[in-house]
Amino acid sequence: MNSTDSLIDQLAQDGAAPRPASLPRFVAPLALAMAICAIGIALVLEAPFIGMAINGPGPMLVKWGFSIALLLLSGFALWFIGRPGKATGATMATLAVPFILLAALLGADLAIGQRAFPGETWQRCLAAMAVMSPIAFGGAILAARWLAPTNLHRAGLVAGMFGGAAAMTAYSPHCPEHGMAYVAVFYCLPILTMAALGWLLGPRLLRW
Repeated sequence: MNSTDSLIDQLAQDGAAPRPASLPRFVAPLALAMAICAIGIALVLEAPFIGMAINGPGPMLVKWGFSIALLLLSGFALWFIGRPGKATGATMATLAVPFILLAALLGADLAIGQRAFPGETWQRCLAAMAVMSPIAFGGAILAARWLAPTNLHRAGLVAGMFGGAAAMTAYSPHCPEHGMAYVAVFYCLPILTMAALGWLLGPRLLRW
């Protein structure tokens, strides 16, 4: 941490704080972004949960469990990072937990046997992630601007991760594909790409 970062943190501890009534204003853009993603997917695609009828509930529960866990963790992390004067290293580390669990499942899946890859709907999946992730990312940026984040790179990264997780949460019920390799490539890589974009754009979009 350089001297400028130290000065910002010190000023944050000495008086900077989120705006009054920041929690409702923080939650509203996140909820709106999630609603737009869910409604948009529902209007465009039919037959939700078709994957459960084909492959059983297991793959769907894994995909949705991963995305919902990451959605909640990134939302809480964005709120925590937006309250200045607090160490955020441990908060950032918790975001790795869903990915670690997914990596373990990927190893087990590959050890059991190779599944059909990339499947028949991968292009639709990438299109959904590409359209919905920026929408949810924008909601997360609006939410963070009601707070007072001092580490703008980290706040942007978490906002990008929220955007990708929201898109995956909305699309997963309409995805018939299964297998951890599919999840790793067509869900995790777009989520991490959004996180990287958020890290790059955070200082510009969240500057006070």
